[in-house]
Amino acid sequence: MSLRIQKFLSQCGYCSRRKAEALIKAFRVTVNDNPAVLGQTVDALRDRICVDAVHVHPMPQRETVVLMLNKPRGVICTHRIQAATEKTVFHFIPHPWNRERFLYCGRLDKDSQGMLILTNDGDFAHQLTHPSANIIKIYRVTLSRPIAEEHKAQMLRGIEDRGEVLKAEKIFELPQNRGHQVLEIHLRQGRNREIRRMVETVGGCHVHRLKRIQIGQLKLKNLAVGAIKYLTPSDRERLFS
Repeated sequence: MSLRIQKFLSQCGYCSRRKAEALIKAFRVTVNDNPAVLGQTVDALRDRICVDAVHVHPMPQRETVVLMLNKPRGVICTHRIQAATEKTVFHFIPHPWNRERFLYCGRLDKDSQGMLILTNDGDFAHQLTHPSANIIKIYRVTLSRPIAEEHKAQMLRGIEDRGEVLKAEKIFELPQNRGHQVLEIHLRQGRNREIRRMVETVGGCHVHRLKRIQIGQLKLKNLAVGAIKYLTPSDRERLFS
């Protein structure tokens, strides 16, 4: 069966389509010992596809597994091997799924916590993270010091930082936490460290705590820190609604 090479790598669970495109552009992917090109069609049974000279084997048909992790602070989103003292989000995947290669759908940085979706299906990861999905993500954000209403208005209008437009869809004031201002911030695009960059730019303060509490209509609710929940097909639909 012929597939575009990006889709082949994602279906194997090797990486997301977006990551596959980056690998191809960096000339790290070969097909039959020749550099791969974006959009190239491959036959998984006849062609030899390698990443960094390591053969990527086609995966047998398998069940799509989607998990929700309540990511703790101090844990990183990466497949790279870390020092023994550091944990990645994949340390929390229980048996028997820990034998498979999973992808995270939308990174949370090391100092952030909360709802993180993990899956063994590259196509599912692509659908959930692609900008065309237009999915709202909701965060509870505790600030080091208060920002003014005018700063919130700036964030809602959109601000430019490092050549990117950063923008909140909605901002709500929540009860204070030990004297700290707490906001509920809704994002649609989810750029790298978007909330932290916005509050630093407009308010000159920093984020004390950041927790993702909802994606689409699916909520984190009472899932314990570090716990994993298997998402049923109806749960998955709520991610996109």
